[in-house]
Amino acid sequence: MERKTERRIIVAASLWHFINAMLTIFVFGLWFKNNGDFAIMELYPELAGGSSSFVDILYTVLSSYGVILILIGIANIYCLRYLKDNEINRKWQLWILVLCLGSFFTIDIISSLFYMIVLVTYTSKNKAIRYKLEKNEFIRSSI
Repeated sequence: MERKTERRIIVAASLWHFINAMLTIFVFGLWFKNNGDFAIMELYPELAGGSSSFVDILYTVLSSYGVILILIGIANIYCLRYLKDNEINRKWQLWILVLCLGSFFTIDIISSLFYMIVLVTYTSKNKAIRYKLEKNEFIRSSI
């Protein structure tokens, strides 16, 4: 069975990770760095004195999340080399499951959908490959 569908969806997910990371770092992160003090002072006036260090910490967290997304996108594209046709690779399946759960916990709905689709498609093709191998072995043993 060809793994073309899985490859295309993983590339799309990687592109989404790059876009999401750039938006997180450069759009939301810079906006938060510039306007975070005012937003925090409006919501919590008692934090007026130490809000700038709090904003810096949150900006660091936002930037780190963006960098992690970029690294995941690069790792996905790198790992595509190990996705072979007509082979069952449990490590690849575990990697996609971890990414799916991670996307779910960070509430990244688009990535979660991408990874769920890949996981279901990969698992169903694994079942078809396993069935095909068992059928071939049965035919060989009956000859």
